[in-house]
Amino acid sequence: MISRQAIVDEAREWLDTPFQHQQRLKGIATDCIGLVGGVALELGIEGAREWADDPNLHNYGKTPMDLLLAGCDRFLTRISIHEAGLGDILVMAFRRFPQHVAIVSQVEPMYLIHAYAQIGRVVENGVNVAQAKVVRAYRYRGIE
Repeated sequence: MISRQAIVDEAREWLDTPFQHQQRLKGIATDCIGLVGGVALELGIEGAREWADDPNLHNYGKTPMDLLLAGCDRFLTRISIHEAGLGDILVMAFRRFPQHVAIVSQVEPMYLIHAYAQIGRVVENGVNVAQAKVVRAYRYRGIE
């Protein structure tokens, strides 16, 4: 079984990967969706290959909204936001729309690993969950 720490360790290997919309190559370029899916692929998490092969999840605009939520619902296990822990995925809203995902790398205080367009790369930083506009939380399949 893949551990939560293994998810975080793999996500940290993506740190400083340049941000590029619709990409998912560790060390080369990725966006937030590519990071979440790329980590799953690297670790062989259930559903990762299907995600990688789904053309709908690789042809999206800068605000993927419904596509993002549908993809998360299809390939991840939805959990309560209050349940989110190490290695889980948070979906956040910017300008009222869900359009960003991040991997929880630390719980107390909360830290996230995510491909951050405004900074131009994958980063790990602290976040105030109440201010982060978290709208949903998910867990990779097969992770307890």
